[in-house]
Amino acid sequence: MKKLLILSLILISSLSACKQNEKKGLSTDIIQNGKTPKMTFDKTSYDFGVITEGDIMSYTFDFTNTGDGDLLITDAHGQCSCTVPEWPKEPIKPGDKGEIKVKFDSNGKHGLVTKMVTIEANTNPKDSKIEIKADVHPAPVKK
Repeated sequence: MKKLLILSLILISSLSACKQNEKKGLSTDIIQNGKTPKMTFDKTSYDFGVITEGDIMSYTFDFTNTGDGDLLITDAHGQCSCTVPEWPKEPIKPGDKGEIKVKFDSNGKHGLVTKMVTIEANTNPKDSKIEIKADVHPAPVKK
């Protein structure tokens, strides 16, 4: 009877630990196999410089999986609809490279603009951030 009670306590304890890790944004797959992927960007910020309102610009951020588990990006989103990221949908093996292309539509924007992109993946922590910047000047008035 004591063995059954002890085994029950161990099972409940391990299930509770998995739930706590899920709440912290950790994938249970990472916890179970002991391997954690890690995104390391070549650069986390890019400045387009001076652009004209209405220009659509893009920049590709390169990264490497420097962890020891397969990296899977589950989502990426900009602060608003003017900033749209594209990311790899397949797992990225340890040591392999990937890229996230960010497209910025400056239509309706003025002055100094900074937009963040949040990337969600099976990393710890689960969110990574990259940013783009631009100095948006008004489009010439057409006569």
